[in-house]
Amino acid sequence: MQLTPLKTRLLKSGEDLLRNLKEALTRKKETLKNGDILVIASKVVAYSQSRLVVVKSNKQFRELIKKEADKVLMDKEMVITLKNHVLIPNAGIDKSNTPSGQVVLWPIKPFETARNIREQLMKIYKIKKLGIVISDSHCQPLRLGTSGIAIGWAGFEGVHDVRGTNDLYGKKMQYTRIAVADDLASAANLLMGETDACIPFVIVRGLQVRWTNQKASEKDYFVAPDKCIYSSFYNKKLLDM
Repeated sequence: MQLTPLKTRLLKSGEDLLRNLKEALTRKKETLKNGDILVIASKVVAYSQSRLVVVKSNKQFRELIKKEADKVLMDKEMVITLKNHVLIPNAGIDKSNTPSGQVVLWPIKPFETARNIREQLMKIYKIKKLGIVISDSHCQPLRLGTSGIAIGWAGFEGVHDVRGTNDLYGKKMQYTRIAVADDLASAANLLMGETDACIPFVIVRGLQVRWTNQKASEKDYFVAPDKCIYSSFYNKKLLDM
């Protein structure tokens, strides 16, 4: 598997995502090929959707979080929320890598957006197999640091179900599903960085995945709270979903 980072200039709200991708590919003397997976940072998608919001106070910021969240689970120093069936602080809203006094919201309809980007790129580059991942950084409970998470994908199965297959000793796997889209987001996140790298696109090449034209959605990564292996730690707000 080969990962190729694509650097861009500093982008502004409302800029065309595909135009910036084309510029980045030209600068790198690259193109998209059949079988590639393109990982796109959620921020560049949000920028293209003009999802920047002016916030003048902490109170206004917290009100925005509650407006954007599907559900608020804990309202303390950090607001713990559910957004698009993802357990995440602040409904995914970020203050980093934004102009002073502004925050960036999560992209609108990330799975639908991933499908639309894929369809356009397949036409432009005349390819039949292309995967798209929209990624964001995410904190895991009880773990220092951030890793990548896929908030939308298209063109391949983002979660591989290997239940019923055998392990090295012939035992049947009972619970394991492989989070392929999340793994790709995390791999790309190492190249994208979290600070001033200006690398919102990463091409993944040479990876064997299960290609599909079926529409993926949040249900492909979501586990109902009462079915989750950590359910005994959840509060009633989450279990009552």
